Amino acid sequence: MIKRRSNWYIYVITFIVTGLLIAIVSTILLNSFYEAQRSGNTGNVSQQQGTLFVPDKSYNFTILLSLSKDIDTAPERFMTLTYRADKNTVVLMPYLANTEINGKTLKTIFSESGGAETAKQLSEISGITIDKYIAFTESTVTEFFNMVGNTTLTVPKQLKYENKKDNTVTLVEAGTRSFTGAQFYTYLMFPDYGSSDIQYSCKIAATSVSAFINQNFLRASEKTLKSYADFIIGFTDTNITEEDYNKKIAGIVYTLGEATSLADYYIPYGEKSGTNYIIAENSWTRAKEVAEAN
Repeated sequence: MIKRRSNWYIYVITFIVTGLLIAIVSTILLNSFYEAQRSGNTGNVSQQQGTLFVPDKSYNFTILLSLSKDIDTAPERFMTLTYRADKNTVVLMPYLANTEINGKTLKTIFSESGGAETAKQLSEISGITIDKYIAFTESTVTEFFNMVGNTTLTVPKQLKYENKKDNTVTLVEAGTRSFTGAQFYTYLMFPDYGSSDIQYSCKIAATSVSAFINQNFLRASEKTLKSYADFIIGFTDTNITEEDYNKKIAGIVYTLGEATSLADYYIPYGEKSGTNYIIAENSWTRAKEVAEAN
């Protein structure tokens, strides 16, 4: 009987070669897979980075706001509104109408030269860039406030004013309640708050407008903001244009979506000089620091 030779080594070699081929192919396939994953991830990151928007200081701006009874009457209330895009905040700074700048009051400058010149002179003395203004009247501010929404305010004490010229009495009851646009206007423009604090009207304006912004603007949509802008541009005395709005709206929408509390305020202080009010130099310095978020 003839013994057949064993070919075991052939099987071993075949097994080893097959194993190597499998390893090589697997390595190639895995490398391709991971490369595709890395490319995909990079593409997604780039795409996310392309859509991720965070506003910087280039979106900051300051607007001068004023309020008068009607378009033919000089404003009785002045305030700047500074949007700090890089801090997701808005800072309000109210000023008395008799605040003196270059020998004239804000009220006089506005009456003689208009809102743009008033903003310019206030900008020069404060060091804050203010090149836009919005001049509201009783009718436009009432309509605007009603458009945006009522605001809950707390009045610490009853306010009563008797106008002996026309025998009318204006009342603002104490307590916490929702204010309509007309009620808000009355509260802001109240002739006598019964306080010895010369800047009490500034405090009322700062706290009230801060509440109005915080209660009504957070999470506002771009469509809603556009309707507000259209009203301001179309129906108030302002030098803001649609182009100005388009340049800043992306930052504003981002801030309204991210902020939890939006508006704060700083009241520049000084002292009375005759019938005028003069802001202290160190208060102007502080106002600039606040506006620039320093």
